[in-house]
Amino acid sequence: MKQAASIHPGQRIHLAREIDRIGYMLVSRWERPLAAHLLSLVTRMETLVRTVSLNELAKEARALAALLEEWLRQPEALPSEQERYGELRHQLGVVSQLGLMERQTGLASLDAMLPLDEQPSQLYMWLPEGLDDGRLQRQLACFGFEVTVLSQAAKLAKALQKQVPAAVVAFADFTHSDPVLQLAQAISSNCPLVITSPRRDFPARLEAVRLGASGFLDWPLQANQLVDMLSFGDIGERRDPLRVLIVEDMASLAGLYTRVLAAHGVEAVSETNPEKVPERIEHLNPDLILLDMYMPQCNGIELAKVIRQQRLLDGIPILFLSVEKRQNVQLDALTLGIDGFLTKPVAPEELVVTVVNRARRYRKLRSYIANDSLTGLLNHSHLHGQLESAILRARRAGQPLSLAMLDLDFFKQVNDSYGHQAGDEVLLNLARFLKERLRRTDLVGRYGGEEFAIVLAGTPADKARRMLDALRQDFCLLEQGAGARAFRQSFSVGISSLASADSATQLVQQADEMLYRAKAAGRNRVEAQEG
Repeated sequence: MKQAASIHPGQRIHLAREIDRIGYMLVSRWERPLAAHLLSLVTRMETLVRTVSLNELAKEARALAALLEEWLRQPEALPSEQERYGELRHQLGVVSQLGLMERQTGLASLDAMLPLDEQPSQLYMWLPEGLDDGRLQRQLACFGFEVTVLSQAAKLAKALQKQVPAAVVAFADFTHSDPVLQLAQAISSNCPLVITSPRRDFPARLEAVRLGASGFLDWPLQANQLVDMLSFGDIGERRDPLRVLIVEDMASLAGLYTRVLAAHGVEAVSETNPEKVPERIEHLNPDLILLDMYMPQCNGIELAKVIRQQRLLDGIPILFLSVEKRQNVQLDALTLGIDGFLTKPVAPEELVVTVVNRARRYRKLRSYIANDSLTGLLNHSHLHGQLESAILRARRAGQPLSLAMLDLDFFKQVNDSYGHQAGDEVLLNLARFLKERLRRTDLVGRYGGEEFAIVLAGTPADKARRMLDALRQDFCLLEQGAGARAFRQSFSVGISSLASADSATQLVQQADEMLYRAKAAGRNRVEAQEG
């Protein structure tokens, strides 16, 4: 038997859209000629995709064809509206979605789009000879960045080939002979480019934009400003990707959506069992939930209500991903706090743009609500809520958990001697330092004033003590600035753990007692509650 010719992806996509169009007409009203036409389209899709080894799509097309053949064999019987809106719509959605998004070249083409493995702590700095005195490198090292200073174009090109950094920070004066003007395109095509310049005028800033720079900072460069730029926005997402939870009962579709989003830098995790969704949310802390509206165990609206029951999860945006095209059903869902619909089949570009933009906006809004306005860390109330959730998870998993209370030493003297602006800078520096040096799973908050709290999941008290003592020693090396004057700052720490406490209140009380002991013993030290 002669094998059918391979099809171009454009043909397959056109066929998938036609199957969706005709299929939904059949869902709305049963007509035998329409069903026969749909069967011919589906059979053609099945035959063609088998020749290019799209086995999952071929399998689902065969299942849809079998359903249509069964109904067409019964000339007197008509499938009910419930059958059409249930079984037919489900099978139709799977086939049209796979047909629209699956790639003939398999997963290799998607994998090739994945970002290169980065070392988020690595920075390259392009500085003219004589500008680097080592101070900036030492400052950034305190925030956990490994800085390589380069002043020759060939060495920068070689370094970029060897390892892609979190960013390249380049000094520019925008003169005709400025080497950055020639290097910018090569840099920005590999990684984010941050321009630092003594010029602050509009033409210089516009030129930086045209060079493809992701950011613009004044020179002399301040370490805390650079760390801010590397921690938030587009550059920050390279180091802390957006997180999306996909709930879809069809494993083939769940995997497909996951791969498409992952190819664009999103940390996407799929779950096919609705019962496991609350646990998945706890562990992933997603910026968005992509939820199938129709699942056999429970429907999407019911699951969305379960999610919205929990106060800390109430604000997470939920997008329904469904074959549902009826406007009244979509509007009813929106009144329940659903943030929008993506109607299957959804094109890859629409999926990525919609999900990424909504997730970015939520992450930004969440930071405004849950974070302290000065430091950007969790505020008191949100930290306490997260602590209680972390305790429940730790007890359920039988894992240790420690709480560290941290207080800046003699902070009133800083405000009195250098001014409140310098005091705020110290608070900011400590906040950035902790966020950069601690693990992503650790929770960091400003408890009040100059007091901070850190929740260390999976960490017993002795390990927490070693971690905080190392941080304490490194922070003492960080130079604080107050105009032309410089000084150093220390902090004291008290640690408690679940080995000695039964509740969040008791954990805080014991950590406070240990903090008081550290201060009484001379400050600039760590004390831990014995289990």
